[in-house]
Amino acid sequence: MVLFCEYVIEEPHREAFLAWAAARPELWLGGELMENAGQPGVFVEIWPAADEHEALRKQKERLEGRSEWSRMDAWVKGGSEGLRVWMFRPVIPGG
Repeated sequence: MVLFCEYVIEEPHREAFLAWAAARPELWLGGELMENAGQPGVFVEIWPAADEHEALRKQKERLEGRSEWSRMDAWVKGGSEGLRVWMFRPVIPGG
C-alpha cells in the first residue's frame, strides 16, 4: 500500500515551506517529499504502508495533522482543504 499526499505551495510561500521542511527531517522519516520538476510548487508526499491498517493510520494522521503538520496549512493553496490524500493498493500482487 502507498499513501500519496498532494498539494500546491504558491510561489510567495515556497522558500519558507522548503526551509521548514528541511529543518524537520524527522517528519519525513519513512516517506518522501517530492516537487514536480515541470511545475514548481506542486508537491507530493509518498508514504509506503505495510497494510491497509497502517495506511489508514497514516492517512488520519496526515489529514488531522500533528502540531508540526498543521503549520503547513498557512502555505498550502486552499489551506487544509487543499491537501489531497489518496491510498493505493497493488493491482498485481508482488508487482
